Amino acid sequence: MMRRFCAYIEKVFDFRKLIHKLRDRRKWAFISTLSIWCSVFFSFVMRQRSLNAIEQKLKLKKRMERLIGKVKPSADRIGDVMGLIEPEQLRDILLWVNRCLRANKAFERF
Repeated sequence: MMRRFCAYIEKVFDFRKLIHKLRDRRKWAFISTLSIWCSVFFSFVMRQRSLNAIEQKLKLKKRMERLIGKVKPSADRIGDVMGLIEPEQLRDILLWVNRCLRANKAFERF
């Protein structure tokens, strides 16, 4: 099911291109910004209620390894790095998603 969802968001939103633009203010990053952001995104997709809940899901072996990578972030690291990402970058992603959905007529015109 997750594979089909990932294929859909890649096809409709060109998702990979969007998220590769994300940067944070860390100088030396052991865990990439992309891995941390994908952890947070998929916690919303899977309806996890907290960062600790997604950390428990990520601890399972081979769970979302293709999306996040072998080195998985802890809940503390996720919170720290998400605080370092500029909000303007996230707004640009949301703006692009809105434009794509409007072009696909997912939103009604008022």
